[in-house]
Amino acid sequence: MIEHKFLQELENFRFALKRHSKESGEGEHASSEKGEGMIFKDHKIYTPGDDIRRMDWKAYARTKDLYIKRFEEEKSITIHILVDRSSSMDFGENNKYDFAAKLGLALSYMASNTDDRYRYSVFSETLTQISKGRRKSELMSLLNTLNSINKTPESRIESCVSQYTEEIKHESTIIIISDFLTDLSKIKETINRLEGKNAFLINTLSEEELNPQETGDTILKDPESKIKLRTYLSKKTKSKYQKNLEHHLSEIEETCQRNNVYYSKVSTDTEPVDILQDIWREINTQ
Repeated sequence: MIEHKFLQELENFRFALKRHSKESGEGEHASSEKGEGMIFKDHKIYTPGDDIRRMDWKAYARTKDLYIKRFEEEKSITIHILVDRSSSMDFGENNKYDFAAKLGLALSYMASNTDDRYRYSVFSETLTQISKGRRKSELMSLLNTLNSINKTPESRIESCVSQYTEEIKHESTIIIISDFLTDLSKIKETINRLEGKNAFLINTLSEEELNPQETGDTILKDPESKIKLRTYLSKKTKSKYQKNLEHHLSEIEETCQRNNVYYSKVSTDTEPVDILQDIWREINTQ
């Protein structure tokens, strides 16, 4: 469940980021100087006939030479956010789906602040678009929708992403947030389809999955099939599990590297806003 106060946390984060940007001389986007609908490109020596409204008086104060700022058109992009809602995401003391949904909401919020468009979808067996826009006023409705979504058993990530990316015609950023705990071959097919696109995979896992603490007689339950298994978890079993998980995740990361797809593994013990700045910076430097 995403509490409404999360939107206020995002506002506080933005103000802190803006204050830090002013103090450090860095902007929220890769370009640090902006005109109206424009981004700073470079300077040129002033010649008669140039628009004096673009005179860089700060440069003149430093150098005593007249320079004109030159700009290029700033193009807004569409950020496509795809969040896994399969049953395996409904797990963890800090629920994986809630974490992923909050991170997607935070990215939508950031897009609305830079006048970029966002498209928010959820997927499992099928993919469903639940929101699109560019205004912050729409985010409360998106939050309520995310809280009301039911989890469905199986993640068919390859077919969902394939269907979605085929419909993207313009410059875009694609962000997929999932635990990626499904057939490795299907995940690799998905990543291969993202080659050449500005794509990001955010691998969301609970701390219980990354560092299981259980030992002894334990009942395990498959969140997708609901099958329960009573077993004994020894240190050897836990070690084997962790090696298999590490292999699974490393294969995903290596496939991302080969296809120039950004990859990040995050624990749900992390606050979404704590990783938001790094992800947003990567999005704006691609």
